[in-house]
Amino acid sequence: MKKYVGLLFLSFLFVLGACSGEVSTEPVDINPDIDVCDICNMSITVIPFATEAIMPDGTVEKFDDVGCMVDFLNETEEEPLQMYVKDNEKDEWIAAEDALYILNEDYWTPMMYGVVSFEEEAQLLAYMEENGEGERLTFDEVVAHFTEAHSGGHAH
Repeated sequence: MKKYVGLLFLSFLFVLGACSGEVSTEPVDINPDIDVCDICNMSITVIPFATEAIMPDGTVEKFDDVGCMVDFLNETEEEPLQMYVKDNEKDEWIAAEDALYILNEDYWTPMMYGVVSFEEEAQLLAYMEENGEGERLTFDEVVAHFTEAHSGGHAH
């Protein structure tokens, strides 16, 4: 009987928490065994290129490439509460607006958009030294670049 009372109490707490109206804007881990890109439906297996958008209802839209996230932004009417990209070197989430980006169509990325993100300038410079120069962009410039280039459609 105590087991059922405890289960009932936990269920009550879960419902109470769900009804509190607060939506977490923290990023969630990617599980490469089950997570797929919400735009192209490809498995998210190359974690350093993963991105996420936290929506107002608390859902987390996951993407395998920053270009797919831009396609999503162009397709949705809802404004995400928060967006994250992975630091390509450290495997850590960074708020999309705070990351440093480089674009080079010859850079390999999962969907061949050629955008790589970093938290620190030194990492970005080292990547360019090893992989070739790239165009440095802000997140808004990344969005503008792919919005213009693809006219809001999925182009890979």
